[in-house]
Amino acid sequence: MNFARKKFILLSSIIISFIIILALTFLFAEYLSRKNAPQKMSEIIDKVHLIDHNGEPFRRTTLKNKPSLLFFGFTNCPEICPTTLADLSEITKKVSSSDDAINIIFVTLDPKRDNKEHLKDYVQYFDSNIIGVTGDKIEIKKFAENWGVFYESINTSNNSYTINHTATVFMIDALGNFRGTISWGENQTSVIQKINNLKN
Repeated sequence: MNFARKKFILLSSIIISFIIILALTFLFAEYLSRKNAPQKMSEIIDKVHLIDHNGEPFRRTTLKNKPSLLFFGFTNCPEICPTTLADLSEITKKVSSSDDAINIIFVTLDPKRDNKEHLKDYVQYFDSNIIGVTGDKIEIKKFAENWGVFYESINTSNNSYTINHTATVFMIDALGNFRGTISWGENQTSVIQKINNLKN
């Protein structure tokens, strides 16, 4: 066997091995992503006991078979939460009519301060399609963990506290399937495109 043929076989083996490793890596990543993907909203929502800002049980019927944008935060949040809710309110008005309005679900991570009365007062400053959600802290924790939401309470100097938390918006279609995320500060054009895709 001459040198050129040996070189060709060696290169071919390297390329084939690389392709196999790449394919296996992709399949493993796909497996992990499916394993760690959130449960369908229609499944997880019936496993937790939460209420909306009107004191009604937060259930599948609350969503009225419409797509939803899910966000976790707290009413004492100084910037991220009110900005996110205001931006989502403005954008959803642009891309939908009152007949096909998209739910904006705001789940508090601070049930100690955010009872249903406080939430009801808070959400009225935004669009009417916002659903405030609160409840027992253990139930909220179970719901937040389904989406991989991180949050922690931080004591402040005035004997109070604030909350560091994930600022991601989770996109859920009308069937309850997780369909992606919107990042904090994401370009409005990109967000509009994502929401339009969510409706289809």
